[in-house]
Formats: sequence, structure tokens, C-alpha cells
Amino acid sequence: MEDNKKVLIATPTYDGMKYCDNRFFDAIKSLTYPNHDILVVENSKNSNYFNKLSKDPDLNVLRYEPKGDEKNMQKLINCRNLILDYALKNDYDYILMLDSDVKVPKDIIEKLLASDKDIISGIYFNYFTMSGKNQILPVAWKALTESEFENIKQTINLPDFVKSNEDLRRHLTKKEVDSNDVLEVIFPSAGCMLIKKNVFARINYSLVDTSKYNNMSTTDEIHFLIKVKEAGLKLYCDTSIKCEHMLKGKFVKDANNQFVNPVHD
Repeated sequence: MEDNKKVLIATPTYDGMKYCDNRFFDAIKSLTYPNHDILVVENSKNSNYFNKLSKDPDLNVLRYEPKGDEKNMQKLINCRNLILDYALKNDYDYILMLDSDVKVPKDIIEKLLASDKDIISGIYFNYFTMSGKNQILPVAWKALTESEFENIKQTINLPDFVKSNEDLRRHLTKKEVDSNDVLEVIFPSAGCMLIKKNVFARINYSLVDTSKYNNMSTTDEIHFLIKVKEAGLKLYCDTSIKCEHMLKGKFVKDANNQFVNPVHD
């Protein structure tokens, strides 16, 4: 691993993330990889939070002005594309694309660079509803094996868009997460993801046609990763890099049942 690779640590954020911003920024300021810069793209409805962040000498903060009734998905897409443009104009070799509620370990860049992949992430967890129950599961998915797919085909009628095992996904298992291995995945933990220049130079964030995926509801990051996969590139997750998903405090309400922290539409 070469220390001369130029890495842009970047995140979109807004004032709803104030509940965890000290922990988030303290973590990225503590990263041990030497050749990096930090870029923040702020997109709140007003500029108060941008003004606060801009006072931090360790941060380069850009302001993205939301456009009228622009949906959150489109705001995030536009912010992430600002990050890609900035990285290209300033000749970065990699982008460490972070969500601003994901706290990363101090050596994440060294570890991700060592794998030398086009796209690779660490791993974190989130709440998912499975079989009517909330469960804490890895934010990373693998394709079903061919045998798993054949078993499912025998028990249920699959939609037309499902042609092979590659069209269905499952969360990583506990055994896979505990392996500390680098795994090829369908979708990695996109909130702590290292992207090589040969990817962000030719693939940007945008909405994709999800009709072939049964119009699944998903995130801006998954849309991007679908485009990456359709370009023939492989995606990886380093399960040894455990990150903290800072959800506690995100959806706290006051005595009037209003969110203490703003929540995007």
C-alpha cells in the first residue's frame, strides 16, 4: 500500500445530523492515513449549519442549495455528484464516501487501499424488518447461491425480473461478518465506501430504471451501485473493518411529538 495515493474523505450532510456530528468529525480527523483531505457538502434548508461547519479549519465545506420541493433522494444525488466533480478537478486517486452517521476506525483508509479494489467498503449494521420483526442486520448483501435459488424456485412463484440467483440478495450472515474476510458482494456498506478514480471518472450518481428490479424502493447509493454493476465491475466488503452506525438520537422527539433533529422528506 502506497501512502502517496491521494484520498478525498467526503460526506453530504445537513442540520439533522447535529446529534452525532462531533463523533463523526472527530473520527475522520483522527484517521491515520497521511495523504487525505476532508470535503463536506452541506444541504440544509437554510445556511445556519453550513456557517457553523465552515468555521472548522480542518473541513472544506461546500454549500448545496436545495431547489424548492426537491426530494431528499435527488438532493443526495446532487451532493454526491458535487463530490465526484471536486475529486476529478483536484486529481484525487480515491474517494472515501461516507454517510455522516457512520463512525469509521482510524485505519480504514490503509485497510481498504490494501485490497486494491475498484469499490470496497467496511461494514456496519442497521434495523431491518424481517418476517414482521425488527432485526439488526449487516448493511451488505450477497447473491443467493444456485442451490438456494433452486430451492426457492420450488416453493414460490418468482416475479418475471428474477432470472437467476444473481437477481436475489440476502444479508451477510453472522459467520460471514465474523470471518473478517474481504467478500465479493452484490451491495456493500455504501456509507463507508472507497471508490477508485477509474470508477468515479466515468460513473456518476443518478436515478436508474428500477422496473427490471420490480421497482424496488431504494437509496441513492444503491442506484449508483447498480450502475457500477451494470458496467461490469465487482463490489467488495471488508468485514474486518467494523464501523459504528450512530442511530441513537436520530429520531428523538420532544414533548410535542416533534422531531428534535430535522428529518429529510
